[in-house]
Amino acid sequence: MLVVRQLGRALHGVPQLLLVQPEQLNYDLAYALALLPLVIAGIVFFLQDALLLFAISFLSGIVCLLALQLARLTFGLPAWIGFRATHPLVASVLIACFFPPRTPAWVAATMVILFIVIDTVIWPQLQRVMLHPALIVFGVLFLIQRQLGFGYVNPFDGRHLDDPLTLWYKLQLVIDPVKLYVGNVSGPIGVTSAGAVLIGATYLWYTRKISLGVVTGFLCGIAAVALVIRSDLGFQLASGPSLFLAGYIAADRRRVLIPERFTFAFGVAAGMATMILRWYGEGQQAAWQGLLLVSVVATIAIRAQDLLRGRVRVPKRTAPLRTLSVESGEPPDPHRLWAPVRQEAPQAVMAMSPVATAYSRAANVRPVRSFDMQTDSNDLVRQMRRAATRGGPVRGGIRSPLAIGLALAIINPVGLVLTWTTRSLNRPTRLLLTGISLIWYLAAAGLAFLLLTHR
Repeated sequence: MLVVRQLGRALHGVPQLLLVQPEQLNYDLAYALALLPLVIAGIVFFLQDALLLFAISFLSGIVCLLALQLARLTFGLPAWIGFRATHPLVASVLIACFFPPRTPAWVAATMVILFIVIDTVIWPQLQRVMLHPALIVFGVLFLIQRQLGFGYVNPFDGRHLDDPLTLWYKLQLVIDPVKLYVGNVSGPIGVTSAGAVLIGATYLWYTRKISLGVVTGFLCGIAAVALVIRSDLGFQLASGPSLFLAGYIAADRRRVLIPERFTFAFGVAAGMATMILRWYGEGQQAAWQGLLLVSVVATIAIRAQDLLRGRVRVPKRTAPLRTLSVESGEPPDPHRLWAPVRQEAPQAVMAMSPVATAYSRAANVRPVRSFDMQTDSNDLVRQMRRAATRGGPVRGGIRSPLAIGLALAIINPVGLVLTWTTRSLNRPTRLLLTGISLIWYLAAAGLAFLLLTHR
């Protein structure tokens, strides 16, 4: 009964957490909730194609998540890996929303793994870079799409059809903005519906996870150029993929490094570049190309500003001070008049031990554990870095490169045996990895069933 009451109280507090106090949510949970309307709309419009791509992408995210966890438990990873990175499961759905319906399974899995590797391992080292790695992944996807020839299809009959912006450029055909808002047009599986994208972006703004200046500036930039060229304003603004790239990708506060007062100008520049690229026939790809171009320019400006500030802040070497020592009642000594100041020899600072003092007679000295919470916060950080770089209690375990490779490749019976035979893993971790492995087998079986029935 106590467990049921605690569960009831937790469920009773969920609506208050999601709607009344959303700023307490972390980025991954907020993005997961904001992606739900996109996933539902994609499955409703594209049915089996969308379900298959979402399943493959999610399974790829599970593989990457388990690989990262096993890497941390076996040989340890540096502390900067995963810093400000999107959770692998959320990242898999985020990338899958931009896939065309006829994307091959191996392309979908490769794009998800590529984004997780870049976002988790490479991007944290770059630090001051205002360029979302998803834009690079979408560029690679565009190149593969042009080489293999898979594109967009009509969600009603499944026939190949260009996206609305390409039709507007080729045939001067303006599609009803209501259809774009609903989503019954050709396009990526998760972002054809501008209404679903607006619902998710509104929730992200409500949770204070995205910058409103970037989104509004992007729409204003598109509207300004559309009015100049006398194009249909509602048609240009109701593009679901463009709203997705601006709201979910470019406006992420973890990636926005410029001050808040400059975010609107950033969005305006990206919107104008997007509209100009549409005018020259780039179609659906103009949004990520415009955002990529403006992000590169912003990154160069940030780097140049940091370089200039670094040069200004370099302290100049000053000449040593010379003192005039005059004693009362005595004439000054000309030999000591301009003598330099005597440098004091640095004295060693006595380190205080947090475990026991040297003056206590009956003090029970106990060994200091790794990551001891009783020490200073700086000591805690140093202990974590030392364990991640030089090796600590997390480095004991599997030493064989072959076993590590098999365990990191995929969770299989060999990986389960290694999981239960490794002494460094506790019982909850073993049960968690075993449960996820069973889910992986069930999902793989379901995927195989879908592939067989799809044929």
